[in-house]
Amino acid sequence: MKKLLRNNLAMITLLSSGCSIMPNNSFFIPPHETNNSPWVRIVDNTEQTSIYQTLNGKRTGGLIRSSEWVLQNTQDRGMPKVSGEKYDIDYYEAPLVPDVETAIINVYVESKYTCLITTRFIPEKGKKYEFQLETDTLHYQCRAIASEIVQDSNGQWQRIPLQNVRYSAKEGNGWHPMHSGIGS
Repeated sequence: MKKLLRNNLAMITLLSSGCSIMPNNSFFIPPHETNNSPWVRIVDNTEQTSIYQTLNGKRTGGLIRSSEWVLQNTQDRGMPKVSGEKYDIDYYEAPLVPDVETAIINVYVESKYTCLITTRFIPEKGKKYEFQLETDTLHYQCRAIASEIVQDSNGQWQRIPLQNVRYSAKEGNGWHPMHSGIGS
């Protein structure tokens, strides 16, 4: 009986202290779609990516999804697919508010190494964008790839490097060294 009482007391304590043991995250809530909405696709690493938009001087947004436990959580909302790409990894698609500064924050954690790269741009009405964080765990480096998705003269969708994008990494869109969380 004592063991049952002790277990119940432990469970009540655990459940009632939820705020202290669970992270307090904010999440990106996509705006309502319009005919001219710009769209973004985040490819891979969606469990640690955030989107923020600055609306009327106020930064809104957060993580694009809530579960680190589910590795595949594709949110396909009908964006055109780049020719030749299989899209067999996790991705997330959402409309954005046009003509406001937007930050895509990519975070990658591998053992004791981390990578954080923020890309900032201003999405234009009707355009489509794709962002991906590439990692090289052999050399402990990463880079963010920012692209616009455009239709070529044959009607095929292609990626072109996004112009007018700012990277937080001093290397720009080149390889960026991961940082060790131990001893730094």
